[in-house]
Amino acid sequence: MSVASTLDLLDFAGVEENDAQHFRAAILRGENFQGYIPSDALDFIVRNYRALAQLQALEPAWLDCYVHSSHFSTYGIETIKAIFDACDRQRLRLLRPITQIAGDRATLFRGCAGPVHTMGMSWTSSLDKAIWYAAYHATYYDLTDCAVYVTTMPVSEIYCCLDHYDHDCVAHPLSTWRVYVPAEEFRLDRPRESMR
Repeated sequence: MSVASTLDLLDFAGVEENDAQHFRAAILRGENFQGYIPSDALDFIVRNYRALAQLQALEPAWLDCYVHSSHFSTYGIETIKAIFDACDRQRLRLLRPITQIAGDRATLFRGCAGPVHTMGMSWTSSLDKAIWYAAYHATYYDLTDCAVYVTTMPVSEIYCCLDHYDHDCVAHPLSTWRVYVPAEEFRLDRPRESMR
């Protein structure tokens, strides 16, 4: 299928025609289109990720979209994982290399708060940072039941690592378990020395 015919299959619902034209031109030039439709990019990618993967246009836009979004509950973890699975993993790792992890296996942590703890795609190699994330979610979203989860997994199963806000590994571990953390440790003013 040609690039033009694949472009014709894209669902531009809710995207202004002028923005859609800029988007099409960006794809044809091999550029990241996310900046042309920043407020609509997440919905657009969710609707069109398979075609975008065929166009080899998915990875840069998806990574930019993912790092600047915070709530994926509307789509569900299965959809977010499916988009990462549609990406070319080598291209993801070229754009966002796996850093700060030595060896063939990684130990990763995830901080959660609230009545439901979703094992999402963002993990950190820092226990302190996972505790901070749980406290952050509890504080800013008025949630309780803070927790930290841990997993160990082969580095080869990590999609990539992001470093826009913090060092986060994008992964979907098969097994996780809860780590005991005393309640008083879930606070935003954790000592700076421990936040490395």
